[in-house]
Order: sequence, then structure tokens, then C-alpha cells
Amino acid sequence: MTASAERPLPRVLGPEEFAALGPAQREEAVRGTPGSAGWPETARIAFMLGRPRTCVPGNLAFALGWAAAGGTVSPAFFLGMIMAFIYGLMANLYNAYTDLAEDSRNLPGRVWLVLRVGHRRTLWTGHAISGLLIVLTVPYGGVSLLPLMLLLLVGAHQYSFRPLRLKNGPVVGLLAFSLAVFGPFLLGAAGGPQAPEGTTWALFGFLVVWFAAKGMVKNLPDFDGDREAGLRTSATVFATRPAAARAATVMTLIGYLSPAVFVAAGLLPSRVLWALLWTVAALVQCRAMARALQTARANAVLKVDMLLSTAFLASVLVLHSPGWVSVTGVALGAALLFGSDLLALDSRRRSDVTTATSP
Repeated sequence: MTASAERPLPRVLGPEEFAALGPAQREEAVRGTPGSAGWPETARIAFMLGRPRTCVPGNLAFALGWAAAGGTVSPAFFLGMIMAFIYGLMANLYNAYTDLAEDSRNLPGRVWLVLRVGHRRTLWTGHAISGLLIVLTVPYGGVSLLPLMLLLLVGAHQYSFRPLRLKNGPVVGLLAFSLAVFGPFLLGAAGGPQAPEGTTWALFGFLVVWFAAKGMVKNLPDFDGDREAGLRTSATVFATRPAAARAATVMTLIGYLSPAVFVAAGLLPSRVLWALLWTVAALVQCRAMARALQTARANAVLKVDMLLSTAFLASVLVLHSPGWVSVTGVALGAALLFGSDLLALDSRRRSDVTTATSP
């Protein structure tokens, strides 16, 4: 007989009671307990679970696609930036809903937030955002863009959900993870006035390779919990975490240097090569991640890595397409990133690794 069968879980758990539970009991508690937060608090927690700071690369990628397609700063540009942002929120909410088993081991504080909102409410919030994106597609780019939006939504959904659950695969999971940037990029490129050309597809290829490398780094802090939960990621397929870190370092080097290939092929302007200076900082981050043996420390390194990734992509955007679209995209991205940090709107905080915390 399990401990949970011997001692039924209370209908509403406090943070101390939740923190005292084992991973399986935490998962059971979230699935069996309705949300206890009021609507204002639910909205704030849902925003935290959407992890707005991680949506910034998607916004920059949208601006890159929009600029590559000859777009200018316009109402359609701002609407597209909003769509790119809430697309990232939706994907993260879906992850929070589906990943209870691994998060109960890696990030119990995040699972506590799902419990406060309610498991079903988290799901339906993601569905509501999906519906909103479908509606906004028409004023953004017309009915002709609906098939693209539906494909992007299916990809984000199946990254987390069955039957495909793409994240449960070391290679396909990385490709699906890169949808977080190449999806908004395609949305921007499709909404601009010019048809895609060689430069557009070169940028697309760069984004896929670079963000797949970032996915390998992102999976490192969750190595132990993901392996215990039976999840096959780009990290857990290796025998040890240091081995996974070495592979992530190699892929990071490839991702950050990949624009040079497209410059050599004449598909990107040579000034983009200045962005490759960030490669040194990226390798330093990889070394720090390899040495971060504790999950809390690894998550702290990952937070810095998001700043580095944002700075690198912002540099590519400005160098490739200097102008008001780039300036506006970078300014909005910086405001979103630092604003979310200032307001503590994240669910991969140091406190979320080992404890249940209040938002």
C-alpha cells in the first residue's frame, strides 16, 4: 500500500504540506486537486507558468522574419509581435500541464504553481490562447495564413502532448524545441510584403540549428529528474551529465558559428559575422553549465544563458536588418526580459527547484 493510499491527501494543500510530499504524490495532488487561487492570482500565476522571459527569442525571431520580408514598423508588425509573444506563453503553459512527472522532481515549486491555478485551468488557459491566435491571424495576415498558424499550433501542442510528445526524443525533440523561434520567424516572413527568398531560408536554417543547440543546454539542469521520470532527451541519452554537457558544448559551437556558413554562401551579409563574437561567451557558459553539478546552480547558469542567447539573436537581427524594425524589436524584447525579471514572473527560480513557494 502506498503512502498516499494510507494517508489521503487533503483537498487543499499548504506549501509546507506540498513540499513534504514525494514526486509521485505531488503529481497525484495536482491532478486531483482543483485550483484554489482566485482569478487575479490565477492570472498572475498563469503568466508565470507562461515564462515571459523565455518568449523574447521568439519575438526577436519574428522581427527578423518580418524585416527579411521587407516589413516596416506598422500596426501589423506590433500585432505580429503580440502573437509571437503569446505563442510562447501558450507553449510553456502546455509544458507545465503535461510535465508533472519530471517537474515534480526537477521544479516542485513550478508544480505547486500549477496546483494553485488548477491542472484543468492550466490546460484551458493554453487552449484559450490557441483560439486567440487563430482569431488574430486574420487581421494580421488574412485567411491565407490560417494554415500556417494551425501547423504552428499543432507543432507546439504535440511537442508536449501525446500521441507524438515530440519532446520525448533526443533529436526530434530538439527540432520541435526550435519551433519556439522558427515558428514566429515564419509568421513574420509570411506576413511581410516580399516573398521568401534565399536569405529568408538561410536565416531559417540558422535559427533551427542554433536553437536546437540551446535546447541541448536547456536539458542539462533537468538531467536527473528527466531520467528518473523516464524521459528521453538530448541529455538523458548520454550515460552521464558531464558527457551530455560536452555534446551540448560542441553543438553550441556549431550553432553560434553557423551564420558564417551562410555568409560564405553569399546568403547573408558579411557584417553578420560580428555577432559571432558572442561565441566566446557561449563557450564560457557551457563550461559553467558543465561544472554546475547541483540543479539550483545549473538553473542559475541557464538564466544567464537566456540573456546571452537574447543578446546574440538581437545582434543578428540588428546586423542583418539595421533599421526601425530591428530597433523596435530589440527595445520591446529588452523591456519584456528585464520587466519579467523585475516582477519575478518566472517559474524556474532558485526557490522552485526544492520548495513550493508563493508567486
